[in-house]
Amino acid sequence: MGVKLTETVERKGFITKGSAREYIVSKRGWNWLSQIEILEADFTNNRRALARQCLDWTERKPHLAGQLGAALLQKMFERKWLRKTQFSRELLVTVKGEQELNALLGLQI
Repeated sequence: MGVKLTETVERKGFITKGSAREYIVSKRGWNWLSQIEILEADFTNNRRALARQCLDWTERKPHLAGQLGAALLQKMFERKWLRKTQFSRELLVTVKGEQELNALLGLQI
């Protein structure tokens, strides 16, 4: 799901690949993120990368990591779009999450 989400926001021009390991968030991206209450002004910690690429071990493609990836994940938990499975790193997309991601991004999960 992380790879699919990243590919979708990249295709929509919300993020672009900067260097080999970072993403750059566009103005359109910040506008989209503000719809789910993630604001550019909230990111002031310069020690951790804002948005970087992290290789998904299963799909061998990058997903969004860094401060922005963590904030997006936290927002999805708060809104009950995702839930954790017991004794696993796997995350399940809830029915509400499917509906909201489809409405916000046209993402089919």
